[in-house]
Amino acid sequence: MKNRDRILVVDDDPDACEAISGLLEQSGYAVEAAPDPAHALARMAEVRPDLVVSDLQMPGMSGLELIRRIEARQPGTPVILVTGAETQDLCTGAKQYGAVDCLTKPVSPEELLWAIERALVCRPARMHAGPRASAA
Repeated sequence: MKNRDRILVVDDDPDACEAISGLLEQSGYAVEAAPDPAHALARMAEVRPDLVVSDLQMPGMSGLELIRRIEARQPGTPVILVTGAETQDLCTGAKQYGAVDCLTKPVSPEELLWAIERALVCRPARMHAGPRASAA
């Protein structure tokens, strides 16, 4: 069993969110799910995730904007984006925004788990400056 790294899954497609969350729970991760970026940011104020898996294209806020806001609130948190769009340009752009990986849907369970393991092993050490302040 894993050391219970906490992963936040963000996807506006309930079936995709449930499938990814279920896979990660079965793999030993502690999972939080959010139906959209706004809910994800609110959850991050309470649950400091070790990693975020997010859809790239969502109504209201893109995965790219979500990465920017995550970095402002919780620097160093790795983000893996998944997208239904099969363009390499989107993934290249996502990595320029700070995504550690960008995977094309449908993502195989093995590919997703490998990307998560790689991101968690390579993540920078987080700086903790005392008790957690409430997020803005």
